[in-house]
Amino acid sequence: MNPYIGVAVLCLMAGTLFMLPLVPALVELRRKSDALPLTVVQQHTGEIRFFADGFRTYLKALGPTLQRCVQSGETAAGAMPDGTEYVVFGRGDQALLLPLKEREEGCEVMIAAGTELLLPAETTFSKDIYAAGGLIGGAKNRYRAILAEHDVHLGNGSSVMRWVHAVGNFSANPGCKLYGRISSDRIIRLSPDCSFLRLNAPRIEVGGTTDVPATPPETESLPASVATNLPRTLHDGDLEIPAGEVFHGNLVVRGRLHIGSGARICGSVKSEKSMVLQPCVSVEGSLISARNMHIGRDCRIHGPVIAEQTIHFESGTCCGTSESPTTVSAPRIEIEPGVVVLGTLWAREQGRVVAGA
Repeated sequence: MNPYIGVAVLCLMAGTLFMLPLVPALVELRRKSDALPLTVVQQHTGEIRFFADGFRTYLKALGPTLQRCVQSGETAAGAMPDGTEYVVFGRGDQALLLPLKEREEGCEVMIAAGTELLLPAETTFSKDIYAAGGLIGGAKNRYRAILAEHDVHLGNGSSVMRWVHAVGNFSANPGCKLYGRISSDRIIRLSPDCSFLRLNAPRIEVGGTTDVPATPPETESLPASVATNLPRTLHDGDLEIPAGEVFHGNLVVRGRLHIGSGARICGSVKSEKSMVLQPCVSVEGSLISARNMHIGRDCRIHGPVIAEQTIHFESGTCCGTSESPTTVSAPRIEIEPGVVVLGTLWAREQGRVVAGA
């Protein structure tokens, strides 16, 4: 065979192998038959109450049993269509007499109650729990998931692995570890020394009862028409805003940002390094830091608060308003008692309620 022909055949075969994976892309580039947007399944789009809604739907099969037990005051046991074993209590205090040989072994059945549910202490509940009323848990319990149609109260040192939703208030005693999603249709209250990941409620109170108002009258938000037309200022290097100064506009700082006591920012603020707010600072928009953020006492932030590393809140600070709930998010969040967040509090790695200075 002529060597030139052999070389040509080899090059042709190599070129064919190289182009073959590109054929579908070239055909699509010409015909554009797959130009429609992808279909997104809406089941997991970030709705914090998704698991609670799904569990409520799952429990519809237990409706007649719950009603019968409430009317008779008796207890019923059985299995769901998928094989999950359950116990239904007609009276909430019956759960205190669960036949547990050893507390360490825990409770391996799903629990449902048609009234308020009282749970024993130092018990591991490895299945989901439902209460048609409220739920009061003993100390040092370990929960998988809880859904209550009224209030939920967790005893000292308890932990939640997946999620809790309370139609009423949710409160956690000192030392609770909330590893999953916690949501309430009213108020979430965390005691000192609690840890958390993701919380959502119209009002989140940290460290016990607080007198922080939802919307202080002296720091009401700017009208939307004004907020959207604010000028933007770009500052190279570090910047310090003096105490008591009023800054109109959106501010981007390429260094560290220090905002003095009593200053007011009529706009949003972003820093590429650390950010410090002294006491009584008011921010009408959002706060964003590419590093760490320290927010002093009695500050008011109306928009989202986001940091790429850590956020530390001092007592008396309020984020968001009742009319415009907001989001506070960072990998690590430390909050002193007396802080209020209206909306979502999300520590992507760890959140803690710490003692004040």
